[in-house]
Amino acid sequence: MTRFFYNVALFALLVLFFPKLLRDYLFKKKYRKSLKRRFKPKVPGEIKKEVIWLHAVSMGETKALSTLLPHVRKSHPEAFIFVTTVTETGQEQAKRSLPDADAIEYLPLDFSWIIRSFVQALRPKLLILVEGDYWLNLMQEVKKCGGQIVVVNGKVSEKSLKRYLTFSPLARTLFSSVDHFCLQGESYLERFLKLGILPEKLTVTGNLKFDIPPAEAKSLDFLNLKPEYRVITLGSTHEGEENLLLAALLPLLKKDPNLHVLIVPRHPERFQKVKSAIHHPQVTVVDQMGVLPDCYRLSTLAIVGGSFVKGIGGHDIFEPIKMGIPTLFGPYMHKQVDLEKLLTESGAGLKVEPQDLTSTLEKLLSDSKLHLEMSEKGKQTAQKALGASFRTWNLIQHFP
Repeated sequence: MTRFFYNVALFALLVLFFPKLLRDYLFKKKYRKSLKRRFKPKVPGEIKKEVIWLHAVSMGETKALSTLLPHVRKSHPEAFIFVTTVTETGQEQAKRSLPDADAIEYLPLDFSWIIRSFVQALRPKLLILVEGDYWLNLMQEVKKCGGQIVVVNGKVSEKSLKRYLTFSPLARTLFSSVDHFCLQGESYLERFLKLGILPEKLTVTGNLKFDIPPAEAKSLDFLNLKPEYRVITLGSTHEGEENLLLAALLPLLKKDPNLHVLIVPRHPERFQKVKSAIHHPQVTVVDQMGVLPDCYRLSTLAIVGGSFVKGIGGHDIFEPIKMGIPTLFGPYMHKQVDLEKLLTESGAGLKVEPQDLTSTLEKLLSDSKLHLEMSEKGKQTAQKALGASFRTWNLIQHFP
């Protein structure tokens, strides 16, 4: 009965969001590759090997998955490693960073009549969900096939916690299918306990993203950056953040002609819009995928977006930190609680209110001693945080 009402609710949501979905498809050119595959998935052919299925939502979760997959492959060299993502950016990232995968596909929509045949074709021994993305029909079909389900890099925001508590019957059904939760940090442990999950099913193993190795450096010659430039990268920015951050930077750009700003919007469909809106000789909008780490690598300072406007919850502030780049982020970091705490307490990163951005940036640009201290603290913090992928897989592989 629960699944019947779940299917009805899922269909109602699809109908509700269909106008936006259609608008984004037609005018923003989103979902061009994924939409058909999610409604009509490519069902794998007969697989005679043991199947280990790993699922990540988007780019960030897929990067985290890339640290775990080598351990999986080493422990199960004969297994069929199957990877799914939800977003197109996640799919592209998977193709780049998961060479050990035997197949990479989009996760089908979670209607029972779509997902059932897909799961039965795979019959996975193990389903690993990165950070969450709980789908009732998916999880129950995996359990029917005798598979185990593990959440890795697990987290739950305060907003999601309240939602789960509001719909506690559904939450209990969802979480009862999970055999174990490997969590990013202690704050998430407390939240999962509030959901009534047994303590023996919860283990803090750390953040997989800490183990992401440095990406192979790509050439940024197309940006025409001069050797004398001091670069500030605005990474993973969202609607409204570019103007807010540039307003804080304009007084500094006016003072220093060698100061140059790189803006890397979070979503590729916004590249052209942002590029068309910004016209300043010391600002460049980067309109290529996969080069954000290289932008950070060239930077004097980094400002990570998704944290200066409400509703996003922050992005990966660890990536520039581990390169020794002093990093600033905004007040809205509710999806990165433990990461924010780690960086602010270590002194490797700074949470800054929008009105304090100009003065904070000015101090970091003029105080070489402070800049060096933050840089060294970032490298030290990164070194201490390594090992989450080993701890996570070491726990999973000893399941009965």
